[in-house]
Amino acid sequence: MDSYDVVVVGAGAIGLSAAYWCSKAGKKVLLLDQFDFDNDFFSSKGESRFFRVMYSNPHLSLLAQSAYPLWRQLEDDSGLDGILNDTSLLFFGPPSGVNTPEGDLVDAQAVLQEQGLPFERLTAADFPERYPALKGLSDDVVGLRQPQAGVIAADRALRALTELCRKQGVTMIPRRTVSRIQDAPGQVTVTTAQGNYTGKKLILVPSAWTNPVLDSLNIQLELEIWTMTYAYFAVAQSQYTYPLWFYFGTPQFSGDDTTTYYGLPPLLTPGRLKVGTDFTFTKSPLPPTSPPQADPRMVELLNTFMRTHFQGLQSLAQDPVGCLYTMTQDLNFVLDALPGHPDILLFTGDTGQAFKFTPLLGKILAELALTGVTQFNIQPFSIQRPGILRPR
Repeated sequence: MDSYDVVVVGAGAIGLSAAYWCSKAGKKVLLLDQFDFDNDFFSSKGESRFFRVMYSNPHLSLLAQSAYPLWRQLEDDSGLDGILNDTSLLFFGPPSGVNTPEGDLVDAQAVLQEQGLPFERLTAADFPERYPALKGLSDDVVGLRQPQAGVIAADRALRALTELCRKQGVTMIPRRTVSRIQDAPGQVTVTTAQGNYTGKKLILVPSAWTNPVLDSLNIQLELEIWTMTYAYFAVAQSQYTYPLWFYFGTPQFSGDDTTTYYGLPPLLTPGRLKVGTDFTFTKSPLPPTSPPQADPRMVELLNTFMRTHFQGLQSLAQDPVGCLYTMTQDLNFVLDALPGHPDILLFTGDTGQAFKFTPLLGKILAELALTGVTQFNIQPFSIQRPGILRPR
């Protein structure tokens, strides 16, 4: 039985990043996943993700500002350009501050002002000239345009991290389901059906499977697994310029939709917009037993929203996709050592927004595993905060 400096469980973006940073520090690293490294359960799957520093949460804005240079470092280390593609970001909606899982326009502007970040505030009169692709907006619509944003080529980022891990000597083993974890001072043992693996430190990034992985340690978290839906819309790219955008509001086209819609421009998929929501009708305390599927009700809401608010559509929703969000009650991450187990670190509760922080979250996990401390403030992500640990 080989022993490692660090064992990482979960080979999505954050797990790959943690393995990358630990191996970059010269450590012997093992990376395990219960599936193949390219599978339909991954929350990290797909070709694109948001990057932004405009947040209603000031702490997330600061972390995003720290993550940006690490994305550029990943490009340099891997030799793969075009992982992070710069563009501006538009938040728009009613001025009243509708509360959504992404916050609201009022708080977002307050954070921008507090942190001295550049932005432009738009009124309804500005939209026809600045964003002619948009239509059907209310007379009181307002917008915030922020230049420090981008589209992450997610599949390219995963390839860069995977290649770097292999180059740096990470042992990568798929199809290993953790059934038990045992720890003693200086040694953690992970049991699978194929055998045991030991390390001085264990980093867990199990996403929707957090509670099954933690069960043998008698620790459970208050988590809810959301199955989200996004799809693609063919557009007249030669006629209109489409922004990176979030809509903050409550359209209530059918009485079912609740909050935020978002869209990515055709930077990586020419002639196609990627559009999704930050709400769902499909929620469960348990991880799925089959790959997530798009919800037809959500697809119809996407169609209605896009018909109402965007010019130049050449198709309605195409190639709809289901993906998993692992949600905490306060919609924030968990990044901490397990109570009573200082050699075991956990990241979970991605809440659908962790990918943009991938190189930073991996660096933090590596720092905690290798030195016990991190230079970044992770107090808001404490596992001991209210509403995270489930009484047992």
